[in-house]
Amino acid sequence: MNAAAVQRLARQIALPEIGVDGQARLGAARVAVVGGDLTAELGARYLAAAGIGRLRLVGGPPGWDATLRASNPDVVVDHQAIPVDGAAWVESLEGVTGVLRSGFDDDAMLRAAIRRGVPVVAVRGRDETVELVSFRRNGPCSHAPLDVPAQAAAPASDGAAAVVAATLAATEVIHNLLGNGGEAPARHLSLPLDGRPPRVQEIPWSPACFACGGHGSEMSFS
Repeated sequence: MNAAAVQRLARQIALPEIGVDGQARLGAARVAVVGGDLTAELGARYLAAAGIGRLRLVGGPPGWDATLRASNPDVVVDHQAIPVDGAAWVESLEGVTGVLRSGFDDDAMLRAAIRRGVPVVAVRGRDETVELVSFRRNGPCSHAPLDVPAQAAAPASDGAAAVVAATLAATEVIHNLLGNGGEAPARHLSLPLDGRPPRVQEIPWSPACFACGGHGSEMSFS
């Protein structure tokens, strides 16, 4: 999407809360959506509808493309397979300004995001609760270790939990892209689906890269 197209789209769909400049920023963004489940699909659809200019579907099927372009005819979509190692994750995140990941699988993606200096929003919808972890922008740091053995987490649920998870994650990604994440601490949001109040826990990191003195468990899902 060229600059003229971004400005045209911004004028057409700018929301009062975001403004033309903010909408143009979204139109110029490239977001990687990681996962092939319902949460990832809905998250990609919400981001396209919000005016995100480029979506990189990592593990998402080509069948999503028509729906995404129905929401935003100017969106540029490309596809990549789930990377097999840390070096492949670094390559996959080239040019990306934000990541929405469905699921809490633990692998080298977060370390690759540190190397690229890219904020990550990871979300998982379960039958009883939705959990979201928003990792602020760290790096870029060239020595963040990538030798992380992949570990699969419990799978996400479909249905209402997936809808809530996708909505929260897409909103958080947009929040970050508009510059509202800044250097704020990472945070973990737990939203019970039985009516209990949500819980938010800040996760302060100092320094930004755990390889420079922080603790590696700060970068792990569970």
